Amino acid sequence: MLTTILGMMLLFSQLSAPGGGLPQVMTPDYKPAAPLAAGRKGSVIVSFNLMKGYAINKTPPVSLKLTPVPGLKLDKTDFVSDPNDPKSKDEYYVDLPTLKVPVTASKAGRYEIPGKLVYFFCSKADGFCSRQVVDVKVPLTVN
Repeated sequence: MLTTILGMMLLFSQLSAPGGGLPQVMTPDYKPAAPLAAGRKGSVIVSFNLMKGYAINKTPPVSLKLTPVPGLKLDKTDFVSDPNDPKSKDEYYVDLPTLKVPVTASKAGRYEIPGKLVYFFCSKADGFCSRQVVDVKVPLTVN
């Protein structure tokens, strides 16, 4: 009986929820379009780096949902990628999309805008596809 219980515990410990243990295959990179100045509208360009061996689906689009923070005005909080990629001949991006986040800071300083990045990816080696949700923080330095 003890052997059966230990065997069941081992079996269940090997199982995980969908998406559990998957690598983060796409990481965001943040760069201001121009130096950000207090009281003036600017923008941050969000680009992406992709792990070798994976592809990012065009549909559904890559989405970024930001949470407003004190001292910053966001024109909008939800951003989605353009599914059009002229180089693509299938359902995956050849050139990864970029997202432009317009922002106005009330005063100089360092800020972080928290958010969620959601995208769908596929492994080229085994055809496995999954949805990935990643917590992000968009860093800003305002002069």
